[in-house]
Amino acid sequence: MNELSLISVTVLLVLASIATYFSIKNIIRWKKIEMDITRARVFLDESFLNSNFKLTFLLVGLLLLHFIIMEYHEVTGIIMQGFNLVLYYVTFVASMLALVLLVNIWYKVLYKK
Repeated sequence: MNELSLISVTVLLVLASIATYFSIKNIIRWKKIEMDITRARVFLDESFLNSNFKLTFLLVGLLLLHFIIMEYHEVTGIIMQGFNLVLYYVTFVASMLALVLLVNIWYKVLYKK
């Protein structure tokens, strides 16, 4: 299972780098864009709002599941193995992927022509 943790950490670092890149671009754009234009883009684009709410819910749910698994194993003292270990890593990677998708959706809205 050591390979799983190495793969997971590598994927997490790549996804975190992508999320950081888009976040920095979004912050730079946010400072330059007019608020009225941003409000109009956000509230007139129904797919943006739906995607934003769904990804936020998914992100929070996956992180909650990840921390529940972690705390359960910490409190009980049971060593993670098998399906629990895979679920532990998959939920964290999936939550990071949801974060990247969320930041990317904001990027598309802020840079929309």
